[in-house]
Order: sequence, then C-alpha cells, then structure tokens
Amino acid sequence: MPSSNRKKQKSTFLSFFSTLGVLFIVIAMLIWPEETYQGALYGLEMWATILVPSLLPFFIIAEVLLSLGIIRLLGVLLEPLMRPLFNLPGSASFGIAMGFTSGFPMGAVITKRLYEEQECTNSEAERLIAFTNNSSPLFLMVAVAVGMFQQISLGLILAISHYLANILLGIILGIRSRFRKKNIMDSRLSSLNYAQNTSSSSTGLFLKSIRALLAAQEKRKPWGKLLTDAIKSGLNTICLIGGFVIIYAVLVRILNVSTLLNLLQYPCSALLQICGLSTSLDLSLATGFWEMTLGLKEVAITPATLQEKAIAASILLGWGGLSIQSQVSGVLSDSGISLHLYYKGRIFQGLLSGLITFLLTLNENLFPALSTPTITMIPPQQPFVQHFFFNFLYVGNLFYLSILILLLLSGLTLCINFLLRTTAPKN
Repeated sequence: MPSSNRKKQKSTFLSFFSTLGVLFIVIAMLIWPEETYQGALYGLEMWATILVPSLLPFFIIAEVLLSLGIIRLLGVLLEPLMRPLFNLPGSASFGIAMGFTSGFPMGAVITKRLYEEQECTNSEAERLIAFTNNSSPLFLMVAVAVGMFQQISLGLILAISHYLANILLGIILGIRSRFRKKNIMDSRLSSLNYAQNTSSSSTGLFLKSIRALLAAQEKRKPWGKLLTDAIKSGLNTICLIGGFVIIYAVLVRILNVSTLLNLLQYPCSALLQICGLSTSLDLSLATGFWEMTLGLKEVAITPATLQEKAIAASILLGWGGLSIQSQVSGVLSDSGISLHLYYKGRIFQGLLSGLITFLLTLNENLFPALSTPTITMIPPQQPFVQHFFFNFLYVGNLFYLSILILLLLSGLTLCINFLLRTTAPKN
C-alpha cells in the first residue's frame, strides 16, 4: 500500500540520518578531544551536584509510596477535584505535585508508574506527561534568577509564567479529551468512576479511600523486597538521566566548536523578528534548543533588554531542550505511552510562557525590582558536598510541602463535598 511504503521510506530515511549523526559525533569527539572532555565533565558535575540529590531520593520515596497504597488513598479523595479540572483520576494529583516540585523528568517517572499500576489509562498518561514535566522551583528561583540573571524578582515572574502555562495546558488538554472519539471508552469509564466517587457522602468517600489503602496493603511486598526494588528502580532511572545529560553536554560543545550551532541561528533570528524581540538572542535560543541550561546562560549575557531576556528565558524553560526531552523519552521508552502530546505541549507551553511573561512585564511598577540589579550578594560556588546537601534539603522541603498540600486538598474536597450534600435540595 502507498501509505505503508511512505512509512517505510520515512523510517529508512530517519535511520540513515540517525546513523550519519552518530558517525559525526564519533568523528568530532576524535577531532576535538579537549572539548569532549570539558563537555563530559560539565555534564557529570551537573548530574552529580544537582540531579542526583534533587531526584534520586524522591524516585525511591515515590516508589515506596506507590507500593504502600498512599497514592490510591489520595486518588479516591481527590477524584472529585481532578476530574472536573483536568479530566484525570485523583491519583494523577501525585504526579502533578511531584512534577511541579522536583523538576525534570519526575513527572514522566511518576506517570509511568501510575500507568503500570493501572491508576490511569493510556490516553490519560499521555495528557499527564504533557504538563507535569517542569523546571523545579529550586532551578527557577536560585539557579536562573539569582545565579544567572542576578535578579531575585525575575524568579517570581518566571515561576508564574512557567507553572501557569502548564496548568492552562493541562486544563485545555482535559477539555479537548472530552470531545475526542478516540477517548470515548476512556471517558465513559472515567465518568463512571467520577460519578461513583461524587455520589458518596464525605464520610463514605473517606471510608472508601481507607478501604483502597487497606486493599493495597494486602498486596504489598515484604519491606526488604519493597525497598530493594525501589532503590534499583531509582538508580536505573537516575543513571539513564545522567547518560543523556553527559551526551548532550558533549554534543553542544561539539556543535559550538564546529560552528554548526550557527546554522540554527537563522531560523531563531527569523522567529525573534516575528515576535518583535532583539535578534541578539538568536544564539541563546539555538543553544537552548539543544540544552536548556546552556541556553539560559547565553540569554543572561546577551545585550538585550531585561524584558526581552525574561521572555526568551520563559520560552526556553517551556521548551525544555532536546536533552530533557530525550530524558523523558528514555524513561518512557518501554511503557507504550505515546509522546506526541508531550512534544506538542513543549511548543505550546514555550510560546504561552513567553506571552505570560510579556504581559507580566508590561507594567514596570508591578515589579519595580525587575529593572534594577539585586543588592543581594550571590554566594560563591559551593564545594561538592555542600552543594549536594543544599539541593537535597531544598527539594526535600518542597517534596514534603507538596504532600502536605495534597492532604490539605483532600480535606478541602471532603468539606466541599459535605457542604454540597447538606445544602442540596432534597427531593
């Protein structure tokens, strides 16, 4: 058939192109060994000091919480809140909370586990991944705002635009999913579960969540096996992420020294002209297309206005870079979850984040500190051990805060459900 032939030709072309790309990287590594070494060293340092303390403990803790059934308890309690807002099960709230607090690619890891535990359908997992892989508050507030731009107030603007764009994306995808024929069966099952949950009283909903927790406890593995599996899973995931980080750090170095990175500046320059932004940001966007952190560093030193820098930074934070996108695809490689919505969501979120940042910075009086350098001294580069524990404690506090917020939302949902029951007219 013509369609099958086209697919075969496309697959052959992609395979050939990928092979050429790999050969180019190998030859370039031999030609520029010093740049290869520096890139690998940078990637390894970033992985060891930022990603390991920020992600590994919570990969393990999340695995334990899933095995203990805590997520099922939260899922039952938060179903009346999550279903109308995102058209997702209540258990997806854990993936949202972890993705928003722990950063890339925590949302993908949690979503994969929720799908494996049959806490969400395939289409729900696709939508959940599309808006739960975010930059962490630690990265936005400390690394970007203070460390790169030396502007404390900029962290608040970037955080608002970044997280608001993701929430709006989740709501839009939820509305869109209700009208897609592909998801008719999933929608019927979701509506049935939602109706069953909302039909219960507040006391019944609480008892139902306790029963779900107890049912999960009956199937729980022995503690030794549970912790062993959780640690193995966490180590496998963090090592996979480390490999992607190092490879892309080397790749960006090679593209830079070989001047091939300059070729991507032309479409970036055209995009900046269309948006009315300074074309001096073209190199930073070209770099951020591959690796977000390096692109943000380029934005910070670009001779553009602070508003234009903030908009460009928001676009790169929404896009995430091919490095992070490869980490997400690597985590989900054997899950059967499609990433088409995730890739589309990166483009949508990048543009929406830039638009929100533009609107937030229109009124200079709203954030007066944005136009003046911060007077807070930037601390010098911390040693490895101090940097490691700083990231661990910072993200740890965010993790516990997210769990507390989920519990408070659960209690609030019960209260609202109770008030609606008591105030509803009786037949």
